[in-house]
Amino acid sequence: SSGINAEYGIPSNLYLTLAMGVLLGLGDGGFNVSIYANLSTVFEHKPAPAFAVFKFVQSLMGAGAFLYCGSLQLPYQLAILAVTCLLACFSFTYLERFPQRVLVFLTDGEE
Repeated sequence: SSGINAEYGIPSNLYLTLAMGVLLGLGDGGFNVSIYANLSTVFEHKPAPAFAVFKFVQSLMGAGAFLYCGSLQLPYQLAILAVTCLLACFSFTYLERFPQRVLVFLTDGEE
């Protein structure tokens, strides 16, 4: 038993597994709660469409992940996860710093 999974081609690593678990927990627990709070603050007059669009995009990305998970090896899946997490963090930080700019862009100055 060399510790290498023949199906995925990488050695099993306890620390990598724990790190991925922490990242997934933070993403689900902290990131989603923060996004919900921001959506309800930025779109306080019409929160339902904002939540609907958010859940639609989130579900669409989940469906995309199910489509490629059977054909891509684990290192590529982890790379996709890392890149999309970084993009999400940068987008969230931008929204936190400049909420009025984003609101004017999204509503086209209607409110």
